[in-house]
Amino acid sequence: MWAAATGIFLFSWGPILVRDNEFGALPFAFWRLFGAAAWAVAALYLRGGRLDRRVLRHSLAGGVVFTVNAATFFTAIKTTTVANTMIIGSTAPIFLLWAASRIFKEQISYRVIVATPVAIAGMVLVLLGRSEDSGGGSLTGDVLAVVAVIAFAGYLVASRVARTHLSALEYQAGWSTIATVLMLPIALLSFDPLVIADGWSWGVAGTMAVTAGLAHLLVNYSHRYVSLRAITLLNMVAPALAVLWAWFLFDEQLGGLQWLGVPLVVLSVLAVIVDE
Repeated sequence: MWAAATGIFLFSWGPILVRDNEFGALPFAFWRLFGAAAWAVAALYLRGGRLDRRVLRHSLAGGVVFTVNAATFFTAIKTTTVANTMIIGSTAPIFLLWAASRIFKEQISYRVIVATPVAIAGMVLVLLGRSEDSGGGSLTGDVLAVVAVIAFAGYLVASRVARTHLSALEYQAGWSTIATVLMLPIALLSFDPLVIADGWSWGVAGTMAVTAGLAHLLVNYSHRYVSLRAITLLNMVAPALAVLWAWFLFDEQLGGLQWLGVPLVVLSVLAVIVDE
């Protein structure tokens, strides 16, 4: 549970790191994946493992759907507000709780059933209560965010299946390598340069490669020990925190309803943690 919670906390910084650099969305996505794959593969070999056919085969589904998630999510962050992107991301439980119940046969408790709509309602308040000073959203960005959340839900399901065959580090090295290879041609076909002369942006990309990669490793580690329903509800903390980081760092002002919505999300997730 601590591994999952720490990973989700690190996830909440992702939108801020994506926004605070001069890279285009897709080149940044490539370098973030490249860095994460590099240290994961190095760590795997240092521990005596191998990036062999077995690892790549079980990591394929996760790598493919995460590529879709990265390409759409990073672009959405660059084209719409952090609040819009993250509120749309908060709808993931709609897909994931269905998967937990139907695919993995997890029993969904009464507390989780009550907490989920409360958390979603809180995130709706975050979106509806967005201050006019925070800047407008983009329909294209919002549509991309919808695709991103469906892909991320698929990634979590694929990760849970892969962890029945692979260790957390094997899976981390496998899916991130596949996603890096798939993202390269996408980044090259974008209108943005793959290499830029900006030291700060490279530092941000490197930071995200480490923090986001560690976040994925921790969450994927927790898949063997924590229910998917718990990971699903924990993941709803990330959008609420990201909105707060955007308010603090980028002056995306919070409206009155948002100050009500964020605590609703946090309290509902705490209820699920207690239930677990």
